[in-house]
Amino acid sequence: MENNNFAKINKEANKIWQNALLGLEKNTSESINKAYASMSSSQKEAAKVQKNVAARLFDDQESALNNIKKGGIRNPSLAELGNSLIWGIYHTTGKIQSAKTRKESNEASVALTSLQKSLEELYNIIEIGKDTDSMFMNEYFGLNGSKNPGQPGGMALVGRDTLEWCKTMSIRSGLAGDDAKEEYYVGKDGDIRLKYSGSILDGKIIDKPAAVWLSYDPGLVYDLKGENIKMLQTPSSTDIDGEPVSILDNSLQYNDAYLLLDQKYIEVSKDGKTQTEFIPANMPKIINDTRFRSSAKVTALLADYDEANRVWRNNFGMPEDLKFSVAPNGNNVDKDQQVEFQRLMFESLKELLPTVAIGITTEVVQEQPKQEEVIEEKITVDQFN
Repeated sequence: MENNNFAKINKEANKIWQNALLGLEKNTSESINKAYASMSSSQKEAAKVQKNVAARLFDDQESALNNIKKGGIRNPSLAELGNSLIWGIYHTTGKIQSAKTRKESNEASVALTSLQKSLEELYNIIEIGKDTDSMFMNEYFGLNGSKNPGQPGGMALVGRDTLEWCKTMSIRSGLAGDDAKEEYYVGKDGDIRLKYSGSILDGKIIDKPAAVWLSYDPGLVYDLKGENIKMLQTPSSTDIDGEPVSILDNSLQYNDAYLLLDQKYIEVSKDGKTQTEFIPANMPKIINDTRFRSSAKVTALLADYDEANRVWRNNFGMPEDLKFSVAPNGNNVDKDQQVEFQRLMFESLKELLPTVAIGITTEVVQEQPKQEEVIEEKITVDQFN
């Protein structure tokens, strides 16, 4: 009998685990599909580019290492330009010394000043490039403690010039394929410029001032959920004892002050074996206590266009940047988009605030039917007379 009971209990436990695993698989799959569906086309493109570049880095590390050695400050194009400027300074200095007229001397002096300025800028760009190369490799691939790109706290992948910049940095790092090329050259005004080409750019040529482009900061993805949790766990009311209390506790469950305890109800499972307690959340109170704090957060974000735009593109999945416009309230964002930003920020709280809190689940106690008492009747001899 004992073995039968164990087998039955073990079978039921395994079934519960199996159902839980299937449920987890389904929820995870649905969560991933939902997250992908909410991505803008530029986010999907950025994710695809990052995935392909990362594959080159991790799938064939020997080949990747060889290509990396040819990129960035090791780019032969950089050395060629440096040598060209140094020799140009040398020859121009000679022209000044051998000039026969004031005009020839002045022209050579102007040329020398321009070459020296370009060489000085090139040295500066080399130093900027060292920092940029290190930052890009760590943050674009989530190395050395950096969080994964596109995720909260990780490098932003879209917004303003970020997607284009990531593609050119992949070229610079030698991880964008054999047809990709980074070229250093001196522009018309004597400034050092960078020109990028390759299939990763879909036939487009990117030409940028080197100092500006290598100093570009894609920024980090705003941890919207983390900030929302922090806000909801900060005291916003008082409990029945007058003590400060937050909407959510440390386990992300409602505190009693935000529940309608007198309206709790019970639901029995389909198989009738268990019953669960449900307690409605006091939504009017919750909304009242979160609305103004969410609004204050929005005001702080919109005060910095770049930060607001990163949230707009990376967190809210918008396909285009915020419109840069001076609104009456002083923020450099289009008035209608400020309203939409406010709505999306407040709506982001919803996933953390269910309409009901789930209480305890207990077994349904079935009342045992009372056994009828059987009264034995004594039969005597007289009954047969």
